[in-house]
This record gives sequence, C-alpha cells and structure tokens, in this order.
Amino acid sequence: MQDLTRKIKKFNEERDWDQFHSPDNLAKSISIEAGELLECFQWNANYDIEEVKSELADVINYSLLLADKLELDPE
Repeated sequence: MQDLTRKIKKFNEERDWDQFHSPDNLAKSISIEAGELLECFQWNANYDIEEVKSELADVINYSLLLADKLELDPE
C-alpha cells in the first residue's frame, strides 16, 4: 500500500497538483468520483467495466492521498 501511495504522490508532484490537495478538497473529490462510479450502475446492471475501473481508481487514489495527508495508515 505504501508503494502505491508513493507512486500516486510522485505522479502528483510531477504535475504540481499537491497545491490543490488539501484534506477538504480531497474529501470532496472522493465524493465526486464516488458519484461518477455510482453513475456506472444508475439504470441497470449493464455497466462498462472499463468505466467502472477508471472511476474506482479515482476513488482509491483520492482516498489514499487523503489518508496520507492526514497521516493515517489505510491498512
């Protein structure tokens, strides 16, 4: 889990995105991405697995960044 968090942080540092990653912004982003994940299943069970994977990855990424920012161990 720590290795994945390091990779995500490096990706963000290369793009200077950390300036936008305050705890409140990360929590908002988790909620927004979770809503987009829910949209994949909105009307029926015929979901696009690639879209689900993408939205789930966003939720996980923001969750790991928030845990790191708050010095919490997600494990």
